[in-house]
Amino acid sequence: MDDSRQRIQDDLRGLIAGDVRCDDVFVQMYASDASIHQLRPLGVVRPRRTADVVATVQYAAANKISLHARGAGTGLAGESLGEGLIVDFSRYMRRMIQVDDATVRVQPGLPLGRLNASLRPLGRMFGPDPVTQAVTTLGGVIGVDSGGSHWLRYGSARGRVRELEIVMADGRVLRVGDEPLTVGRSQDPQEEKREVVNRVADLVARNRELIEQHRPRSLVNRSGYHLWDVFLSLIHI
Repeated sequence: MDDSRQRIQDDLRGLIAGDVRCDDVFVQMYASDASIHQLRPLGVVRPRRTADVVATVQYAAANKISLHARGAGTGLAGESLGEGLIVDFSRYMRRMIQVDDATVRVQPGLPLGRLNASLRPLGRMFGPDPVTQAVTTLGGVIGVDSGGSHWLRYGSARGRVRELEIVMADGRVLRVGDEPLTVGRSQDPQEEKREVVNRVADLVARNRELIEQHRPRSLVNRSGYHLWDVFLSLIHI
């Protein structure tokens, strides 16, 4: 292990409760996924809780290190590979936290197959079904907007998400849902949400013609940020 990776490992181990590994053997384990690509990261972080993710994000931002989220590593395009720090959610953050009448709250590392196995006795399921659903994690399913063979009936993952807890690039934690976006004055007490909404609204307004011009015409599309959908949900007041 070189000096820079040793420093990163020592620093992060003092900040988080999860695992931090930068040794050669461990790094090589995360240098590949289900794709044909291979790329050695600086190290691997396996967070145990949201606070670990926040600390990792803040450390990476302060030291200009890229972060690459990883679940089961089943992606075929190298989605979970990178030269920075791999953040592996599949080790510890894999719990089903709460089941209600119409929703379930889960951590990003929970395998989709395990979720559906738990819901089956209740006569329920999460509809989108990628071919690797036995092992692929919910974070990955949502991250790439998986659909699967039942797409015509259930649609893709993005249409089944009610709320997300996200960690911003500066470490702020936001809980965002499927409520309409409101631009300008807001009753929401969270200033962070209002700031994000206003910045997205400004981006879309300034580039609306360009976004619409390059909108893919295919029915299924897992690329980009789907900013054209913001046109439908953005409300100006």
